[in-house]
Parts: sequence; C-alpha cells; structure tokens
Amino acid sequence: MYLLLSGEGVSDMGRCEGSEICEPPSFQAGAMAIMVDQLVEIAQGYEFSHLDNLRVIYVSESYLAEHNPKPKSARKMALPSKDIPQETRYYFQNARALAIIAKELSQQINDIVIAVLFRDADGTASAGRGNWQNKYNSMKNGFAVESYDFGVPMMPNTKSEAWLLCAVKNDYQHCDNLEGIKGNDDSPNSLKSQLATALKGKTSAIELAELVKDKAVDVERIDMNSFNQFRQDLQHAVKLALKH
Repeated sequence: MYLLLSGEGVSDMGRCEGSEICEPPSFQAGAMAIMVDQLVEIAQGYEFSHLDNLRVIYVSESYLAEHNPKPKSARKMALPSKDIPQETRYYFQNARALAIIAKELSQQINDIVIAVLFRDADGTASAGRGNWQNKYNSMKNGFAVESYDFGVPMMPNTKSEAWLLCAVKNDYQHCDNLEGIKGNDDSPNSLKSQLATALKGKTSAIELAELVKDKAVDVERIDMNSFNQFRQDLQHAVKLALKH
C-alpha cells in the first residue's frame, strides 16, 4: 500500500524540493502528512510508517491544476455537472485529478494507492468560498466520478490550525468551538494567531511537523466534526485496501 498526498503548502502536507511531484527524501513532510501516516498506522493495526519506509508520493496543488481533467459528459458522470456548485468545482476537479494520478500510479507499482487530498475550508477567491459540507461533498464526488474507492478528503473547518489548537490550547476539550472560525490570518483572534500564542511563536513548518511527530498532538484524542469525518474516511480506505 502506498500513500499519495496533495496539500496546499509546506505548513500543512509539506512540499517537494525542486519539483511538483516527489517522494522521500525529496519530500519534506508537513504536520498533516505526519498525521495521515500516524492514522494509517493505527488503522492498519501494526507498526509500519509509510513515510519512514518511503511509500509516500506527494503532488503539489499547482501540479493538480496543470493536470486538470477535461469535463466528462453528464451521461458518463455519476452526478450531473450542473449539481456541482460553482464555488466548490475547484475541489471537485482537484479530487478527480488526484484520483486519475492515483489510478495510474497503482497500475505502475501494482499496489493499492490511498489518495489523500488536503485543502483548508476557508477558501480563497480562486478556490471558492462555499461552506465546508459542500466542499467536502465535492471532493467525495470528484473521487466517485473517477470510480476511485481509495480517495480521502482531508478538510479542516476552517483551517489545519484548528486541529492543532485542539491539542495545544484546548487540551482536547470542547474543540468543536474552534471549527468555523473565520477571519484574516493577521487578525488578533484568527486561528493562526491563536496557535502562535499557544506555541509561543514556534509555528514554523518544521516546528509544527515535529510537534505532531513527537506526539505532542495526539491524533487519537482530537474530537472535532471535520477531523472525525477525515479519520473515518481514512480508516475506511485503509481497511478496504487491506482486503485487496
């Protein structure tokens, strides 16, 4: 089993050094990638880090955009294109693109590939500002249209900082209060500002990755709707992969 990951930048899933698609050691794993690896290890029921054993491939957001698949006709799609809200089409197309890459990779290596697509739900002008549920559904539909059963949306509500704050600020208590917080990253009460305060400014990509790697953030204790949905989807994909 391999993991195919895609994120928005170095502070979440990580980044490639000098390319748009890579694998370790060229892949610098971010906090979210380490979370995925830890949860997969838990779901499979035995110790085996896909990151440590070089069974991870990373695809950048820009690479997916460049390989945006052509629209399918409504007859061929599991869901009519008119049912996909315009503000979430970006997420739908990203999931389709990642599914296509995952299927090609799976054929090349003759193994199951679990594709995890990370996107924050806060949205940008280009990505669209629809609500979390619509964006999540669009990702699921994108994987479904490509008939890819091993596709997993990873979408915090609204940003990955909320998941980290659940551990470092809230001590895993009442973490649902962190979901849906909006606002500019520079505002005093933004999730980014709260995380910086809780960690005394130690919020570089490397520091956040080490925080998760050292299990100062316990992925088994985070209890938030968006995280629980991701964990459930990932567990389902892993168990399905183990049956093959």
